[in-house]
Amino acid sequence: MNKTLLICLTGIFSVAGFSQNIDKEYSLAEVRSSDQFEYELYTYNSDLLLKATDILLDNETQVRDTLSYDNSNNIIKLDTHQLLNDVWTHVSYVEYTYDANGNRLSRSNYNSFGGSTFELGGVYNYFYENNKLTSRELLMGGTNLVETCTYTYNDSDQIVQELALENWNSTSWENSWKIDYEYNNDGTLQSSISAYWNDISWAPVGTNSFYYDDNKNCIKWEYVTGNRVVNKNEYEYNLDYTVDQLVLPINPEVQSDPKSLVEMNNMVTLRHWYTQNDLGELGYVCDFIYTYDYIGTTGTPDAAFIGDNIGIYPNPSAESITVFSRTNDIQGIEIINTTGQSVLKVSNENKKEMNLDVSSLSSGIYYVRMLTSKGMITQKLVKE
Repeated sequence: MNKTLLICLTGIFSVAGFSQNIDKEYSLAEVRSSDQFEYELYTYNSDLLLKATDILLDNETQVRDTLSYDNSNNIIKLDTHQLLNDVWTHVSYVEYTYDANGNRLSRSNYNSFGGSTFELGGVYNYFYENNKLTSRELLMGGTNLVETCTYTYNDSDQIVQELALENWNSTSWENSWKIDYEYNNDGTLQSSISAYWNDISWAPVGTNSFYYDDNKNCIKWEYVTGNRVVNKNEYEYNLDYTVDQLVLPINPEVQSDPKSLVEMNNMVTLRHWYTQNDLGELGYVCDFIYTYDYIGTTGTPDAAFIGDNIGIYPNPSAESITVFSRTNDIQGIEIINTTGQSVLKVSNENKKEMNLDVSSLSSGIYYVRMLTSKGMITQKLVKE
């Protein structure tokens, strides 16, 4: 998926052994675009660790990533299969090693390139001082050094710069690049600024800027090149739940800690995506809808979030549904189909429970968006 869940602070630093807490209430089950061109579906093992991710890319490519763990719950292998000519084909895998503290020591990538054997690609080696990542190196084929990168920190142990030197032609270092990070007074990331060395000076590439609500949730991310915003994401949250109550997919190719995502302290429910068109104008593309499963019914199809605070029942339903909230009034409800069209809308209700007649809807999958005083919540509905 080329439009990620949330934008990460930077590259991989360390991946300490991680286990989910038994007090978790909900697990992120699916992220799906409203235009149906992209999705990520998450499956967890009995320890509530990510087991597999099924991915549909916007070019209709289907990919499945599966994870393997050691006894300390460190991710030691990621296998990638791609659906080619209706057959799931093993196309690549990545292996990881760790020190005794769970810091990642290496990442080795292998690709099949369409054949039956796998060829070693790049190997990243990571170096630490007092469990803090100080540098990394990239060796192609495991021996040819092509990149070194060093990390600089501020007094709060936040990364303020990544500085990389590249040597792809094996004769001279060139194409050096850096990322500078700036932070707000409350510690949230304000911006990351990318640049490359053009043999004379640092030439800017682009700037990521981040904006937050009072709970330090990132509500807007913009990517600017020159003086023009070319990409933008806006996020909505359910403030009734914190990330500590959630099981979130841990992708070793992104980050190990859900809270390292920029910046999510509550349950993200919706992302609006905007990008630049061929005319250079920023335009809306689609929404990404986040669907969660209530852990008390993990493994039950379409459990649909029935928990202590908010829910839909019955689900699946043929005639009518009841939408309820035990903590906050529901101000409005909108049901949208899988193409993003609104098929039923109720507003200005301010009730804790509402009954909706869905008998006129065609059988299939719908998304119920509920507006409360704590934000927007989206849940999947199966219409029989």
